[in-house]
Formats: sequence, structure tokens, C-alpha cells
Amino acid sequence: MKLSANAAQDIAAEYALGTLRGRARQRFERMAREDAALAQLANRWENAIAKLAQSVPAVEPPARVWRNIESRIERRPSTGSFWRPFALLAGGLATVLVAFFVWISVAPRDDPVFVAVLTAQDSGPRAVVSMHPPDALRVRIVKPWANVEGKSLELWALPTEGAPRSLGLVANGTRETLIRIDPADPRMRSASALAVSLEPAGGSPTKLPTGPVLCSGAIAPVRKT
Repeated sequence: MKLSANAAQDIAAEYALGTLRGRARQRFERMAREDAALAQLANRWENAIAKLAQSVPAVEPPARVWRNIESRIERRPSTGSFWRPFALLAGGLATVLVAFFVWISVAPRDDPVFVAVLTAQDSGPRAVVSMHPPDALRVRIVKPWANVEGKSLELWALPTEGAPRSLGLVANGTRETLIRIDPADPRMRSASALAVSLEPAGGSPTKLPTGPVLCSGAIAPVRKT
């Protein structure tokens, strides 16, 4: 059975995320062994998700989580120190997976050039940004901010060196914001991360962030332009 392009994208993403299970997972693996393009698509998704997981900071679970774990297992001197790093990693990875599910459900079906999950200080995902050829930068706010009336959200490219570069204003709502910008635009040159700041109505008057940074995240390349 030959999958359509949209179906292949969806199933490959589910396979990489680990949500495709049982016979469906086995069937996909058989198809991937016989279809090099399908195997390559799944590999791209796995690489993209791995890069995003590495970019998300570890999350310290609430104290009640540790109390619940300790109440269910036999107490041993090394138990807490042994399991704690795994729980921290799981917290960060969970953030990535939640945001990726949001991105998969709303993003165009063509392969993006890159994806960035922007998180707030509490490590919760607040925005997902994806670049699609030839010039579509798509921004989806996962959780809008409250009490920002009369202000604007501004998206910034953060280069490895130098000052942030404005990419435009972003709507504070669940509807998608589309920014037309070429991936080769000078503002994107050497950009390693993106951020959203709170600015006066209409955007920063100084061409640099003037308000608090609401969320930020590393850029994870998916494929070359």
C-alpha cells in the first residue's frame, strides 16, 4: 500500500514520537524497509525531535512527585539520586512532545526547514515556530498571555553573535501568524534561537527588545533549503 504524502508525514511523525504502537508500528517498519523515501522521512523526524529534546532545559518535578515515588518503592540509599536525572530528562522531553503534537496538528504538510519550540521560564511551551519554503515563517501561540492589552508581542532571531533581530509582530492568540521572510534573509543569518518579547503597541521603538522576554527556544533544523 502506497501512502499519500500527507499520510506519510503524519505516520512518520507518530512513529518518531513513539505514539505509533502495536501492529501499526510493525506495519510501518515493514513499509519503511521497502520504501527508502519513507524510511528517510521517519529518520528526519527522529533527528528533528532529538535536537528539540536537547534544546529544552530539564524540569525539576514538584516535591509531591518525589514523595509519591518514594511511597511506592522500597527505600534504598541510592534510589533518589539514581532516578532523579531520568525524571528531569523526562520532564524536558514531555515539554517537547506536547509542543510537537500541537505543531503536527496545525502545521502545513510540507517539510519545514526548521522548527523551534519557545518555552517560558517555567519551561512550559508557549509558541511553536516553523519555516516553510519559499518564504513562510509560521508562528502558533500554544498558550496566549493574559493582561497584555495595549502591548505587542515581537518575534526576534537570536544570532550566535550580535544583537537580536526583529522578525515582526505576533498575534497574541491561537490563530496562526504568518510572516513572509526568506530563509536566507540577513536577519536569519547565524540565528540559533528565537524569542518573543513584550513591547509597546506597534513594536519596539529602538529596533531592540525593550520589554521582558516572554519565551524563547533553540532552532532545530529539519532539512536543508
